[in-house]
Amino acid sequence: MAEAEKKNMVQKTIIANYGDWDLGKTKSINLAYMKLKEISTIHEILHTDKDDVCALLVINGVKVGICSQGDPRSCQKGWMKTLYDKDCAIILAACRYDGATAELIESYMDKGYRLFRTCNARIYENGTTPRVAPKGICDRFNEQWAEEMARLIESWCYA
Repeated sequence: MAEAEKKNMVQKTIIANYGDWDLGKTKSINLAYMKLKEISTIHEILHTDKDDVCALLVINGVKVGICSQGDPRSCQKGWMKTLYDKDCAIILAACRYDGATAELIESYMDKGYRLFRTCNARIYENGTTPRVAPKGICDRFNEQWAEEMARLIESWCYA
């Protein structure tokens, strides 16, 4: 089957990892990205900013975009446009619960994308800044979330 035919079979989808600041959205998305990178045939980093990445992966002929920026006044708008312009069938993106970042992600539904909302697993002590969690558990939660998101995306690329 030709690459264009595979791409057309995948329903355009954004998986948005929603949450407030400092809850591990970027870390979780980057972990999923690293897992997906291992199975991709093409991997292109489009932008980076500190710990954030915007990347294009091709898995079984399906274009998958990664946008780990999801904070207000970030590069999220430009990075999402880049992934849209690259014709990504699936985009994994970070997003706040509401405001400009949520509005931006939701605007892609008008461009033919369905939207799945998710939150990486999290635990932290109430009222702590920075957020404090029992030692090591957040890393394990993020790893589990990333594994499940990578499996889900991979399954769509081979449907």
